[in-house]
Amino acid sequence: MRDWALTLLPASFRGVAFYVEGEDLSGGRRAAIHEFAGGEISVIEDQGRRTRMVDVTAYVTGDAADGRAHGLTAALDAPGAGMMMLPIDGAISVHVLDWRRARERDRNGYVAFDIRAAVPGYAGAVGLLLGDVRAAFSIGIAAAAASFGGLF
Repeated sequence: MRDWALTLLPASFRGVAFYVEGEDLSGGRRAAIHEFAGGEISVIEDQGRRTRMVDVTAYVTGDAADGRAHGLTAALDAPGAGMMMLPIDGAISVHVLDWRRARERDRNGYVAFDIRAAVPGYAGAVGLLLGDVRAAFSIGIAAAAASFGGLF
């Protein structure tokens, strides 16, 4: 039986650590559906892979949660592609499209984030920033090698 707690990678974006409550990856195919007047048959034209999207429910917690939240906010607002480390998928290059931060009165020390990002594909791996690569190696050579293996 796999011990999941021992195999999960620490989550981060641009080197800023966070915890993951949940994540969703979506994709699909783009298609043009041609329907003809008076016809009974449709023609479906495949137009290629749809851009994959990742939705992450993240959070920071602890006595320094406010500072960590500001750090994550700055990372999410930075332009261009950045590397996101996810506990199971490892390193993926993403462009953050939307994010939302939520705090609750009765949950002091816990700051939640909803993050939506586009995964550009293999060509997007070239856009990783040097700081992102250094952050990946800071979690350990073995984990970084396994994570980067999926990019090539």
